[in-house]
Amino acid sequence: MASLNTLRTRGGIIVSIVIGLALLAFLLTDLMTSGSTLMNANKTKVGEIDGNSIGYITYSNQLQKLTTVTQIMSGRDALSAEEQDQVNNMAWEAMIMQEAYLPGLRTLGLSTSEGEQIDMVSGVYLSPVISRIFLNQNTGQFDPALLKSFIDNIGADQTGRSALMWNYLKEQMVNERAMSKFIALVTNGMYVTDFEVEQGVADADNSYSARYVTLPYMMIADSTVKVTSSEIKAFYNEHEKMFRQTASRDIEYVVFDLLPSEADRAEAEKQVNELAQEFAAAENPMQFATLNSQEKTDTRYYKESELSGELAALAFGSGNRTMSGPTLEGGIYTMARVNDIRMLPDSLGAEHILLPATDTEQADSIVKALKAGADFATLAVEYSLDQGSSQQGGDLGVFAYDQMIPAFSEACAKAGKGDVFTVTTNYGLHVVRLTHKTQPVRKAQIATVTYRVEPSAATQQEVYGKASKFISEGSGSYDNFKKAALDNGMIKRVARIRNTERTVRGMDNSRELVRWAFNGQVGDVSQILDIDGNYVIAAITDAREDGIATVDEAAQGIRTILVRDKKSAMLAEKLEGSSIDEIATVNGAETGTVDSLAFNAFYINGVGTEQALIGAICGGAKPETLSKPIDGVSGVYRVEVTGVTHTDAITPQDEKVRLEAMSQAYIAERLSQAMINVANVKDSRVRFF
Repeated sequence: MASLNTLRTRGGIIVSIVIGLALLAFLLTDLMTSGSTLMNANKTKVGEIDGNSIGYITYSNQLQKLTTVTQIMSGRDALSAEEQDQVNNMAWEAMIMQEAYLPGLRTLGLSTSEGEQIDMVSGVYLSPVISRIFLNQNTGQFDPALLKSFIDNIGADQTGRSALMWNYLKEQMVNERAMSKFIALVTNGMYVTDFEVEQGVADADNSYSARYVTLPYMMIADSTVKVTSSEIKAFYNEHEKMFRQTASRDIEYVVFDLLPSEADRAEAEKQVNELAQEFAAAENPMQFATLNSQEKTDTRYYKESELSGELAALAFGSGNRTMSGPTLEGGIYTMARVNDIRMLPDSLGAEHILLPATDTEQADSIVKALKAGADFATLAVEYSLDQGSSQQGGDLGVFAYDQMIPAFSEACAKAGKGDVFTVTTNYGLHVVRLTHKTQPVRKAQIATVTYRVEPSAATQQEVYGKASKFISEGSGSYDNFKKAALDNGMIKRVARIRNTERTVRGMDNSRELVRWAFNGQVGDVSQILDIDGNYVIAAITDAREDGIATVDEAAQGIRTILVRDKKSAMLAEKLEGSSIDEIATVNGAETGTVDSLAFNAFYINGVGTEQALIGAICGGAKPETLSKPIDGVSGVYRVEVTGVTHTDAITPQDEKVRLEAMSQAYIAERLSQAMINVANVKDSRVRFF
């Protein structure tokens, strides 16, 4: 029994310990999970705006919306890389507007009422957002009918794309209106003082002549000027805001160029010669080119004056040549044959009514009505499926023969001006009236075959093997990378990548390298990256983040400033003297003259861009008096103004107008910069996009 009690007592202690450990494990797990969540949130942060963290999903949703809107507006489902970059920036600017600008504007009471929003669409106050979008293609002016048609058909669009675009435009209208109010508020607070006008007139009316003597900074070696760490720290503390920086990465990298070997070139020449024989014998040159050319075949027709000399001679010359090439240039073989020669107009013009492809009876009745004198524009509005052109009365304007789809252009080319006819294309059945046609001229269609000389699989494997050897020796640390580059005789290249850049200068399609650099740490060495068909291996040598640079990061720049300041003081002592000539004689220094120098000048002939010197001559130095030492860009100067010429070049009223226009011209740009600085925007999108 005693043993049982002892066991129960000890068992209770054991159970308590087990429960305690379980609770501790639970708390630790929860803490670690929370920490993991926080760390994951930080890893997926694309930036920070006004203290608010912008997550990947939030930004991606905004990006997707704007990508869809851009696709709708462009009429294309795929955007180019450049266009996508523009959309990326639009999405980021929208986030800045939402997180930083709009809250501040609302605090100021700069909102947009419902009545204003109606006015922005109805035309009482037409929003620039609307007037830039709904333009008549012929006049280039805002067309209210296009806007009305778009709004009326939003409900009929089952895809919801029209509604998405309209909501986006309304959002942009409201934001633009609020910003325009803010800019107007600031603009109305700007004014030009009488003193500024007076000084501006004096600066414009006076020109100066002077003599100067200079001692260059380079006469004192940098190594002889001592700068202490305490001096650097003191300068940093006093001028901290000078060292604001955006995030950037410094990298070193080596490139293993993937180029065709001699064997590859010989094999390519053999293949091209065989291809040329087949091309020369082909009955349909364009069909052969379409099937065999490595680049897209050009099917357009060209006049003699639009072709190169060799192709013009091939198509329009009197010789018996039937083929040009194959010729090798820039690693690409090219050969060409004339596929067709026709008499074609340079430009055509037409009106059309688009009907379903099977609606031939309706088309016939419309043709009869038109030939009987019916109004084309009225019928286009009533029957055409092409909503864009129907609002213009069916008018397609003037276009080149190759601008429209082939069947449509072919029918127009065969018709005469004023003819009414029908033609079927993959869009449907068109009722067409030709409104414009230039005199046909002789044109040729050239079938071109291209063949690119490329490295073979064996060559690729050989170069990749060299890159693999390098990475096995150079991975793990920057020191290993440096040693591998030295041992393998590789030239290291350097680059600084800012967070606003998406490629490394000189390397197209290097976004993968940029993303890697911003997701890595100093000392990291990349794996083998395939960039522009070559193999690249990089190492991160330095990293800077958004915000104020640390004193260590700024130290080198501060040292340069302090060295120059100390040199300036040393040179100023050498420039002691009572005249230009005396100072020049004592120091063996050069003297110079300045003639007809105006305050608004950017440089001095024979001296260069020396704004401090210009300011001293035109605004500070007294005539016939030797100035104090002047710190310039390249050295220290002393000057003596020898003459002042006065003209009545400008009136006070003209100067006031000029100054007001100049100050207002930069308000929007400077406001944007100031607001971004205040919002403390940190952009980390480069890690993902």
